[in-house]
Amino acid sequence: MVQSTSPTLLVEEKNGLLYLGLNRPGVGNALNYELIVAMRRIVEQAGRDWNVRGVVFEGVGSDFCVGENRDDLGPWPAEYSHRRPGGSHGPGPIPEQDLLRTVRSLPKPTIAVLHGRVLGVGLDLACVCDIRVCTHQTMFGDPRVLEADYAATGLTYVLPRLIGQSQAMRLLLLGETIGGEEAERIGLVYRSFPEPAFDAEARALLARIAEMPTRSYAMLKQQIVDELDMPYATALMYSLAVRQTNVIEDLAEGMAAFREKRKPKFRGR
Repeated sequence: MVQSTSPTLLVEEKNGLLYLGLNRPGVGNALNYELIVAMRRIVEQAGRDWNVRGVVFEGVGSDFCVGENRDDLGPWPAEYSHRRPGGSHGPGPIPEQDLLRTVRSLPKPTIAVLHGRVLGVGLDLACVCDIRVCTHQTMFGDPRVLEADYAATGLTYVLPRLIGQSQAMRLLLLGETIGGEEAERIGLVYRSFPEPAFDAEARALLARIAEMPTRSYAMLKQQIVDELDMPYATALMYSLAVRQTNVIEDLAEGMAAFREKRKPKFRGR
């Protein structure tokens, strides 16, 4: 049973999915070190739990996540005590990077259900998820450049690969904010829905994902993420190596269902 020990993170297992609710609504669910570490630990646990078929990230209250406030991060996590160099720039975003790396490499579907504001490191978190859905009113942006700051949390790597260099420059260099419909148009999200239909549409998608062959998904995700910067011929060899060194128990069920002309009942193994 995956459980959180921090009030900043709500955790619920339901119908095969693990729901993680960022729970700092009074500050727009801005990340602090307690929430960052709690999320990373829960995602790590989820990766080892056969009962978890996917992880859903949501925000409690009116926003998904407005990023982080350096004056509100709290004490530096004890487990990173050996990784806190001094200097005028302060500590680097090492806990944030660890969280984002863990989410991006999770061998299970990750879904960001987005509403309100999705800004700064909140945008980082949404972008490392596999699938993003939002309302038409959801607002996306990275205002760090407007404060003469810059993203050191991987957004400069991930965002151009999601939406292309030109659109990434628009958000990262100009600090523009866009709505949900525009986010869908440029490929930042899978779908954007009108507010009244959003909950039902998101739940239908989540129910569909919970029935997927999770192990097969894990291998596809590994190939997609790892092969982003490989030459094509190398990617072909890598895909073959991944396929031949993993067992998918659901494959037999998929083949049987095809032969018997019925819907497969995958167990996620």
